[in-house]
Amino acid sequence: MEEYYDIFAELLEEERVYMDPGLTFDSICRWIGVSRADFDMYLMSETGCSGSDILKAYRGAASLRFLKKYGILL
Repeated sequence: MEEYYDIFAELLEEERVYMDPGLTFDSICRWIGVSRADFDMYLMSETGCSGSDILKAYRGAASLRFLKKYGILL
């Protein structure tokens, strides 16, 4: 699962896929070829958050950054 975690983190950190509002955690799991349920359980055990919650947190942080920097509400 660590390799999927690394890819997931790279997609969020480097590729910023969370900026696509239609993207779901399920979609990301399909892209990287991992079972959503298994990966979600792994993320819960490692971070205490579900994959969907992590994706939501990234989106929230991006919205806050745009609001503070540009006064734009996403």
